Amino acid sequence: MNAKIVSKMGKSKTYCLFFMLMIFLLTLKTNAQQVPNYTQYLYNMQIINPAFVGYRADLSMSVLSRNQWVGLEGAPTTRTFSINGRTSRGLGIGATVVNDKIGLTETTNVNLDASYTLVISDASRLSLGLKGGITFFNNNLFDGITPDNESYASTSGNFPNVGFGALYYNRDFYVGLSVPYLLETPQFYIQDRFKAASLATNPNVFLSTGALFELSESIMFKPSTMVRYTTNQPISIDVNANFLYNEVIEAGLSYRHQSSISALFTLLINEKYRIGYAYDYKTISIPGNLNTHEFILHIDLDFERNSRWLRHNKCYF
Repeated sequence: MNAKIVSKMGKSKTYCLFFMLMIFLLTLKTNAQQVPNYTQYLYNMQIINPAFVGYRADLSMSVLSRNQWVGLEGAPTTRTFSINGRTSRGLGIGATVVNDKIGLTETTNVNLDASYTLVISDASRLSLGLKGGITFFNNNLFDGITPDNESYASTSGNFPNVGFGALYYNRDFYVGLSVPYLLETPQFYIQDRFKAASLATNPNVFLSTGALFELSESIMFKPSTMVRYTTNQPISIDVNANFLYNEVIEAGLSYRHQSSISALFTLLINEKYRIGYAYDYKTISIPGNLNTHEFILHIDLDFERNSRWLRHNKCYF
């Protein structure tokens, strides 16, 4: 059996596995929507899964800005920054900063990430990642207005965070599983009811998968999906379909179950720089034009060093 036939058989198995995962994710029972943090998560996965640290390039950086439900006072705004690199011995290191503002509350997460990549075969890798850091919060309750004109004292503080993730990938497929926040969040607890450094009773669990299909010499099809599960909360599901044209322009649609439909557009420059925009149109029955705008700038730099990672010279994943 020649190498070309073996390669085709390997790709067929990859595609079958991808579609089986897609069907499984789409058939999960959902009763409501738990909105994910990002629409363009595919190029910001380090925030969610530390196993993605180092897998794209020798040095990767992302800056993301998201304004959700524009027109609503106190609507969520999110700003993220991530950076990561890798060594030739399979170690990836990185850091992330995430700032969230919702109403009278603000949180800033500062985390360090690390991963280690195992060589499974010539064309496949398994990465294991750890996340650790501190979350700073400020609840500006003093500026709040209640029906009885009561006032509450503002609170602020910080608490630790740890998380983990795993990622399997080859040149045409990936699947990842992660729990980025394992510890309880005391931000809205009454102090005497909170037990320091305890495990979270309802941590977010993320499952993500995606594949790459070459439709022609100039068009690539990139379907992907992500599920977030939290105990006693509705399951959140994103399904995305992106098309890459001539390795320069990428466009697609994303559906978030019972929440929104999104349009995504990206310009790739020199196979290293990605400038992306996403517009979310709500499908839930809330009055007003509460739509969302999201921008991302992503940079991948390869230094042509020998390493155990698969080379991703183009921004496919």
